[in-house]
Amino acid sequence: MRRLALALLAALSASAAAADAPGPALRAEGFASSDSDGNDARRASLGWDVSRRDIEHWWGFRAERARFSGEGWSDREERLFVRAAGGEGGWRWQGEAGTNGDDLLGSASVHSTDARRKEFFLERDVLETRRGLAEGRVHTYAGAALDWPLSERWSATGLVGLQDFGGDNLRRHLRANLVYALAPSQGLSLQLRLRQFNDSDPRELDYFAPGRYRQALGVVSLRRFVGGYQWRATAGLGRQDFTGVASQPARLLELDFQTPKDRGHYLRVTAGYSDAPADGASGGADYRYRYVRLEGVWAL
Repeated sequence: MRRLALALLAALSASAAAADAPGPALRAEGFASSDSDGNDARRASLGWDVSRRDIEHWWGFRAERARFSGEGWSDREERLFVRAAGGEGGWRWQGEAGTNGDDLLGSASVHSTDARRKEFFLERDVLETRRGLAEGRVHTYAGAALDWPLSERWSATGLVGLQDFGGDNLRRHLRANLVYALAPSQGLSLQLRLRQFNDSDPRELDYFAPGRYRQALGVVSLRRFVGGYQWRATAGLGRQDFTGVASQPARLLELDFQTPKDRGHYLRVTAGYSDAPADGASGGADYRYRYVRLEGVWAL
């Protein structure tokens, strides 16, 4: 993992030397989540894009403060990252590498820009549970995804991934979406979303690891553009089950707003609700998870 982080840092430095950007930009990001078990996560960061050409080509730095808490405990961290995005022709890439003072953290992804979009990704972050933070646990998630157009209105996506929690458990992820453009001119689509994961070592620590988890959702999504501004609403209803718990309802609601990407500033706000268990979930019935994400960029 250290070799990978060093290689990513070298790639970012090479990108910085080759970048042909008009100037710097200021970046602010925030994330907040809470669940019905009393767990909360707060992340706030301020970044400086040293060189920014457009939304797909930039490099810079980011400082982040994170706070995690639950019943009877809390923990906070400060992190520092170097980050960049670039690519030419039919491929784009994005990544960041940094540390919280103890561990190497970050993410990287590369994807094609053709209709059959292929993506390869890697993520490394702290395990946001009481024991995970106390013991300095870090989880690593790697995988690949593929978009597959089937016709003018039908398309499918698939994802496979492996997740290591820093112990004996290795989680295998499978996801598949089938999408039908019901009214393309209105941005209305119907979707079937399927996901499953399997743990090799169930209930290893205090994170949600039941052994097997399955979810199936029927989803309605509406995306509209008004004056270049994008509005998207997604709602889903279905079933989920996991080892030791019988089938129960699964729900999803997400709202997303984005400003145009080709101007000197960019803002995106996403808010959502789900009852799919997060890492710190107790695994009981009637679980609820809520989150808000904010990203803003201002060219200087």
